[in-house]
Amino acid sequence: MRPNIIMLALLATIPHPAFAADIQPGLWELVLETRVPASPDFSPAPDTVNQCLTAHDAQDPARVLGSAANPGASDCTFTEKSMVGNTLHFKMKCSGSLGMQTRGEITYTATTMEGNLVSTANMMGQATELHSRITARRLGDCQTLNYNLAH
Repeated sequence: MRPNIIMLALLATIPHPAFAADIQPGLWELVLETRVPASPDFSPAPDTVNQCLTAHDAQDPARVLGSAANPGASDCTFTEKSMVGNTLHFKMKCSGSLGMQTRGEITYTATTMEGNLVSTANMMGQATELHSRITARRLGDCQTLNYNLAH
C-alpha cells in the first residue's frame, strides 16, 4: 500500500468551516511527498492528483483533498484540532487495517494549501512512521482547462 495515498485519505477527513471558507472552486493540483525515516532508501516519487472543485465542493476541505480514497484508513476522528490564523493544527486517529494516528498542520490561502504530517501506521504488522508534505494549488477554471486539455 502506498503511504502517500494514505495521507490523502486522512486529509479527506478535515471538515473545518473556517478552513474551507476561502478555498476557490476550480481545478486543483495536489502533490504529496512521503518519506519513511526508518527506511531512508525508500523515496517514492511524489503523487500528483488533479481535481475539479465546484463551488459546493470548495465549501468542504474533504472534497479538496479527498480524491484518493484508501480503504485501509477508515473511521478517522479528530482527537484535537485548532485554527490559528489560516493554519489548521490537528491530531487524529483512524481505525481499519492501518490503525493510523496522525498529527499535522495545513496552511491555506484561497488558491494554495501546504502542510506537513507525521503519521504512525500499522503496516504489515509493524508500527511505521511516515513523514509527508502536501502542497496544493488552484490551476484555473475547470471548464476552460478541461477543454484545453481535451483538444
